[in-house]
Amino acid sequence: MTVEAATAAFRPTTGEGAIRPLVFTKRTKRGDRDYAAPPAPVPLVDTHAHLTCFWTKDPAEVLVRAAQAGVRGLVTLYDPLGDEMDLATYRSALDAWLDGARALAARRIPSDGEPVPASSGRQELVSGSMPTGAQGASPTPMSSASPAAESDSAPSMFSVSFATESDSASPGAPVLAKALDELIANLRFLVGAHPYGTPDYTDATHAVLKEALADPRCVGVGEIGLDYHFDADDDIEAAPHDMQMAVMARQLALAVERDVPVELHLRNDAGDAARTAHADALRVLDAQGVPSAGCVLHCFGEDRATMERFLERGCSIAFGGAATFKRNEPVREAFAACPLDRVLFETDCPYMAPEPIRGLECEPAMIAFTADALCRDRAARTGEDPAAIARAAGANARRLFRMGAAEGTR
Repeated sequence: MTVEAATAAFRPTTGEGAIRPLVFTKRTKRGDRDYAAPPAPVPLVDTHAHLTCFWTKDPAEVLVRAAQAGVRGLVTLYDPLGDEMDLATYRSALDAWLDGARALAARRIPSDGEPVPASSGRQELVSGSMPTGAQGASPTPMSSASPAAESDSAPSMFSVSFATESDSASPGAPVLAKALDELIANLRFLVGAHPYGTPDYTDATHAVLKEALADPRCVGVGEIGLDYHFDADDDIEAAPHDMQMAVMARQLALAVERDVPVELHLRNDAGDAARTAHADALRVLDAQGVPSAGCVLHCFGEDRATMERFLERGCSIAFGGAATFKRNEPVREAFAACPLDRVLFETDCPYMAPEPIRGLECEPAMIAFTADALCRDRAARTGEDPAAIARAAGANARRLFRMGAAEGTR
């Protein structure tokens, strides 16, 4: 199914103290379908989000939508080889995105059909009616991510612009602004070179990692690791395995030395039954040691047996949108078996949006779909409370990445 566009409704509240749910629209050859983001029963944390990599989305708008969807903590990444900016430029960009998000959260939000002056170059968002029943009580602690009801009228189009002195705040703006403030207070970043950059990793690159770790917002090393897959889409050949292992070991050693957490990217070549990348990564971890601050397998896509070998080394396991794909039953089995104190959620945005919005450009707000689907699936297998599973994942993330306690949990 070809997706022509992905957009989200952008209205914060229906009344005092309530933030209105997001609606994502999937435009296909068979017509548009709306999907309301499931309400988050607890604060969510996205532990792996590439704010530098969006194709069509503005990071400031993305952060506001994340707050709207219940995200209250976020870990993003800076790759000195993969990102097309130096560290100083990255820091400035991050500050600009946060300032832009604050301005958007505080601005006047239009009602349906009300025109808003367009800003030059701003992304257009679709404003649709709330889906039938979206404001009602969920029959379970975490609601089903089923298609939203169709709107009776065609959606109106408007452009998002930043606040100006003449803008008046909407009644719900303070609620959204408070949610965004909490998210920004718990925004962290990691620094590391993806294995694609292995041939270009030098002493100068390593020095950038050390410099970045001096920033109080930089709380770890990542994503680093091993990628033995030939990327046909981008025509990227895997670097020699021994070279990748050496660069992974050097960055891992820095994380051990600084006692900061590390996030690992591990991908096997297609058809590799021996799962060589994971086997080699275990060798590197055994040789260099696992940081006492933590080690995370990001975007886990393997089976329970593979997971358990990393759990034995003290690793945590992060599950993203791919875990919701129909073919990934072994990943869901692993999620159900993962100890609650090792479970994490992530998006790996802009890649791999979860079902039922797979194919859209992913963003942190979509973690609501992933957490909802995986917690309900695990609960059906184990009898646990879905909200308790989500709560554990959030607590794990805040502990690993030195975030403050979520509102209402202090």
